[in-house]
Amino acid sequence: MSEKRFFNFIFIEGLLLLVLGLSVLILPKLTSVTFGVMLSAAFITYGIYKAVVSIINKNYVSNIIYSVFLGIYILTIGVLLLLVPRISLLWLIALIGVFFLMESISSVVFISKMRNMSNSLACKGFAALVLFLVGLIIILGVPVMSFWMVALLSGIAFVIKGMAKMSLALANKNNYNI
Repeated sequence: MSEKRFFNFIFIEGLLLLVLGLSVLILPKLTSVTFGVMLSAAFITYGIYKAVVSIINKNYVSNIIYSVFLGIYILTIGVLLLLVPRISLLWLIALIGVFFLMESISSVVFISKMRNMSNSLACKGFAALVLFLVGLIIILGVPVMSFWMVALLSGIAFVIKGMAKMSLALANKNNYNI
């Protein structure tokens, strides 16, 4: 696979995250069930995409086992949100917080592998910091955090990560004639 195709996947992932994040943020707060279904759809979609693209881009992914595991973990959170609505909210919120911490680690690893593309690393580093902070806020606020707050933080994190991935792909558009 060429670098051009790799950056196309990064752009598509960024666009997907941006759309999923905005849809979680725009959805009115009718009930916590509505947020649960919307958030589960976002996690299921992103989990499937992350696992499949990690396998397709195995030559460009720094640690394929970690990336596929992260995709399956995201998918599992989405399925749990959808199929077991009575699961303990505290456990579910903690799992989502761990996801954001793991995703921030994945972003930092990606940044370390892409040092030669310094023109967009600041944006990616900012996204990794936001993901880390969102994960930390969720985990530290587990006893008192409501589900809609987790959905709001998830939407914000998805939007920022999506914008960072899209800017990375667009910044390197000229390098690989995308």
